[in-house]
Amino acid sequence: MGNGEARADVTILTHSYLNAYQQQYTRPFGGGLERYVGLLCRTIARMGLRPLVYQLSYYGEFSTSYEGSPVRGWTYEVDALAAAFERMAAAAEGLIIYASCIWQPIAYRPGSIGICHGINWDYSRMELKTKANIAAIIGSAIRQLDLIVSVDSHFQTYCRSTCEFDDSSKIALLPNPVDTSQFRPKNEKSANRLSSKEASGQTYGKEVTAPKPLRVLYPRRLSYERGVVAMMLVTDKLLDRFANVTVEFAGELLDHTPVAAAFQLWIEAQPHKERILVRTYSFDTVQDAYHAADIAVIPTLYSEGTSLSCLEAMSCGVPVVATDIGGLNDIVIDGLNGRLVPPRWVPLYEAICDLLGDASLRGEMAAAARQTALAFDEARWSSRWERLIAAQLEKLGQNAAT
Repeated sequence: MGNGEARADVTILTHSYLNAYQQQYTRPFGGGLERYVGLLCRTIARMGLRPLVYQLSYYGEFSTSYEGSPVRGWTYEVDALAAAFERMAAAAEGLIIYASCIWQPIAYRPGSIGICHGINWDYSRMELKTKANIAAIIGSAIRQLDLIVSVDSHFQTYCRSTCEFDDSSKIALLPNPVDTSQFRPKNEKSANRLSSKEASGQTYGKEVTAPKPLRVLYPRRLSYERGVVAMMLVTDKLLDRFANVTVEFAGELLDHTPVAAAFQLWIEAQPHKERILVRTYSFDTVQDAYHAADIAVIPTLYSEGTSLSCLEAMSCGVPVVATDIGGLNDIVIDGLNGRLVPPRWVPLYEAICDLLGDASLRGEMAAAARQTALAFDEARWSSRWERLIAAQLEKLGQNAAT
């Protein structure tokens, strides 16, 4: 290994971790993949092993550390991702975990593990030829890798229906986790639900107060596939209809992109922009956004695994309105712990309106959401990863701990 790096027992290869998009190498970029890599590093370190992260960096190489784990950025060409991963793998030590880009035609190092964070080619307008090429690439990945960890059942089913392989255990279903001790209801007594009259600000006497302020939260990256455009359309309608509603956009926005330009122009032109909040939270403070929310919206259009923001909202006891995309179908049961609707803005809007108008229903779904999240607790996820890594190291003839 070069650049004076410490030896590693496990090297994680990923296209993104620290915020190389904006050359802010002191913190991860605010997405689910980046949070996953951080959790995986901590799990590896708890095993007594030494993790190392290699990530792609368009603006130049860098070498640093985050939470005690070394991180190195590698330059690359945008149209040559597979070659970049192969260069990183050639320099890697120990067990390699390919944490992203499994849809790229990578020549994998034997004895490695791959991760699929959700299908990002489930865009209905993508050409069939492109989808067929991806199926061939995924089939090649299954043959080359010893194990693929799938964060949702969508990818597992996809592989079984489009790829030919003998060993069904090569694809391990391990949904994304949530720290249920960090992400917990703000008020543990919140199960004591308000009645509809209390929620609307009505009292049983002659006094009538203003409607209770309500907040709708979009806790996602502000990107097209994450449904930000649909959420903008929903926000227009919500703010026109409900004078007591505020909408918060809590997520990363990449500067100098078409989506960023459109979002900024929309904000400036929105007649109720004083009731639109735009904030970016750290991993340590994002629960504050959930605690202030009455409803969380996960309006993904395509490319979704088991959404961390969905799990975090549910763990905080916030009812969710989500689209029926990818791994969201593994989390949300429509009518029980949230609402699950088609990926269009009108069904999203209608489901949100239903919840805004029914405090009792919000309370019931909030309680069920919290119970659902407990099944995805981070401790269970970490334990499962520890067993997978230990088994693979044993297979490779390496010690499972130093």
